[in-house]
Amino acid sequence: MNTSIIQVALWVLAGMVLMGLIVWFTMPLLMLVRRRSKLSYDQTIRGLGETLSKKEGWKILVMNDYQKSTEAFVSLERVGSVNICNPRYASKILTADKNRGVTAFMPLGIGVYEDKKGRVFVSTLNIGLLGKMFGGTISEVMGTAAKDLSEVVESVSER
Repeated sequence: MNTSIIQVALWVLAGMVLMGLIVWFTMPLLMLVRRRSKLSYDQTIRGLGETLSKKEGWKILVMNDYQKSTEAFVSLERVGSVNICNPRYASKILTADKNRGVTAFMPLGIGVYEDKKGRVFVSTLNIGLLGKMFGGTISEVMGTAAKDLSEVVESVSER
């Protein structure tokens, strides 16, 4: 009888380790959305801004140029991000004290970068999936924001 309990425990432990490894290796693929742009770097930045300005409530807060800010340390291809916010959406989340921890990943960012081959990519955090991990209001609002963000990224992406 003790042998069968030990065997079951070992199988459960092996299953937990396997599940942990699966999560460890798949989460980065699920949490970041990366799309190739059909435009040049500058055109991609402009296109994102133009599409975003047509979306109700969205604002560009900051444009970050990482190529410029890191030039004292490394020579990079063009790489930057656009920090964006929809105050209407943010207010729905931030009304409840229990939700305010998500300010750690606010405002949202859209990354834009060139690889070493000169191809331009757009990357975002998968906020729809992230929101589901929190549930409730956060899930609802981040799901809506994810749809908006997806449409903005689609506007500059290859099909």
